[in-house]
Amino acid sequence: MKVYNTLSRRVEKFVPIDQKEVKLYCCGPTVYDFAHIGNLRTFIFYDIVRRTLTGDGFKVKQVINLTDVDDKTIKNSRSGGMTLKEFTEKYTEYFFKDIDKVNILPADIYPKATENIDGMGTMILGLMERGYAYPADDGIYYSVSKFKNYGKLSGAKVGSGESRIKNDEYDKENVADFALWKKWTESDGEVYWNNGLPKGRPGWHIECSAMSLRYLGETIDIHSGAVDLIFPHHENEIAQSEAYNEKKFVKYWLHSEHLLVDGKKMAKSLHNFYTLRDLEERGFDPMSFRLMVIDANYRAKLDFTLDALKKYEKTLEDIDISLKAFEALPKTGSVDVRVAETLRSELPAFKEAMNEDFDTHSALTHFFKVMDLINEKAREEKINQRDYEAISDVVQNMNGFLGIIKDYAIPENLHEIAEERKALRVDKKWDLADKKRNVIKEAGFKIIDLLNSDYVIVKDRRYGR
Repeated sequence: MKVYNTLSRRVEKFVPIDQKEVKLYCCGPTVYDFAHIGNLRTFIFYDIVRRTLTGDGFKVKQVINLTDVDDKTIKNSRSGGMTLKEFTEKYTEYFFKDIDKVNILPADIYPKATENIDGMGTMILGLMERGYAYPADDGIYYSVSKFKNYGKLSGAKVGSGESRIKNDEYDKENVADFALWKKWTESDGEVYWNNGLPKGRPGWHIECSAMSLRYLGETIDIHSGAVDLIFPHHENEIAQSEAYNEKKFVKYWLHSEHLLVDGKKMAKSLHNFYTLRDLEERGFDPMSFRLMVIDANYRAKLDFTLDALKKYEKTLEDIDISLKAFEALPKTGSVDVRVAETLRSELPAFKEAMNEDFDTHSALTHFFKVMDLINEKAREEKINQRDYEAISDVVQNMNGFLGIIKDYAIPENLHEIAEERKALRVDKKWDLADKKRNVIKEAGFKIIDLLNSDYVIVKDRRYGR
């Protein structure tokens, strides 16, 4: 397995620190609003990393943090007349619903910043003792000039007489001392802690260092995030963790690129800002967005358009129909030597692509070659049981890496209606049969007639509206 390491700026062979378990930390959401599709692209990438490691036989311990205290969460909770806990739990629940909709496997741990304040306080006091942090009128700051390797991840250069960044809207261009702890002000309302530090709350960067240390240890295998976190967030994490632990923090840094919309940066002011709910309101299945993300290289910008999403929605439906028709084939006939030959070449090539820095685009080409084989057998209207099991196993294996096939329930009464329609068609009562089809459609599904006079029921995808 090979990965592109942002720290070395090259593709490297992945060698875990401990063969027994890969430690994977992924920067999670700030739960002050719905996640947008740019966030979800990053979260889907985390899932691909996790699935690939697992598919390669590694045991993985994945941590995704939840930032539930910062400037935005405090400001928005107060303006909404809610406590910080009430407000952030609301958007945490939305986050979990969204990642389930795009078939992201659950992480092992989702630690909250507010549940790890003591660990942050211990770390801050330790940094002060070691001379890396200092008190100021409004809090405690990290002195970036004291850490000799500052900038090794991002290339940022430390000058003299650096200013201090006092809020959580961090400057993406300029190096500055950053807040580890922020003294309480009236704008914080009831949000503060007393933990051996001045009455106040943590800065943004310290939470990931403290939670990574608590749940994964001093040195971890992989730390992942979007490219906009390389500086300052991940650079600051390195400075904090390595100064405190006096050990290397992360072996491999993995970052996914930005998502654009119609060639532009996504922004509410440009009216090109989408959440998963926005896509669903337009008639899209969230899984079509996952397929779009996976068809792109994670280190390249992804240009999202609604027209492109329609194509992925159609592809998703084609996969759905093919697989259900394949399952319905009579299991008769002799073994087809072409099946074994195809699977023998495509599965290793698929895994090789996934292990070549998560090349999901190339991996999909091998997946679709197996789908071509499935469609070929469907046209023949039968398949040998052994061939059926071999193909099914390969599809399941590939989907374990990609996660693009997500099961859904079909109401039992729709099967009864479909059988009634089938009988009406035999009797050539076409108008009555069409009415049965419409009932199924109104329930959000549609019936697909097969070559052998049978049928399958699939989700009715609208390809957007």
